[in-house]
Amino acid sequence: MAKMYSISKNILINAKPEYIFRVLADIENWNLWTSSIKKIVIINDTEFNKGTKVKVVQPKLLPAVWEITEIEKDKYFTMEKRYVGLKMIAKHILEPKNSSTSVELVLTYEGVFAKLFYSLTSSLTSQYLTMEINGLKNKCEKVSLMSREALKFFI
Repeated sequence: MAKMYSISKNILINAKPEYIFRVLADIENWNLWTSSIKKIVIINDTEFNKGTKVKVVQPKLLPAVWEITEIEKDKYFTMEKRYVGLKMIAKHILEPKNSSTSVELVLTYEGVFAKLFYSLTSSLTSQYLTMEINGLKNKCEKVSLMSREALKFFI
């Protein structure tokens, strides 16, 4: 069996998992909060569901089609991209922590070409995961803070 290689990033976001998941599920607008994404287009469905395929365009990479293979609303979703001899698995995991949410992004390479692809792309992938998780935090906390401030106006 071929070895797996993974890259992961964790962060604590001061927002509820339900809100963070809504931001993530609005997949075609990720480019508005992370510069690791130029464009994402849903190509086979209109909803963010298991089986949805998306075309992802990122700087320095060829466009790629990812498929959502697992999803549990407000908790996690998994996307996969397959090539001959390589499967890439991207997990987005949300775990409530008091009034905040622990978010983990994990990208795993599997298959006979996993080691080669990992060695060629891990540095850029790590950089993009950092951009994504920090962008998600900024987007969610900015809106969450604005919502709290707006509520104070009415109380």
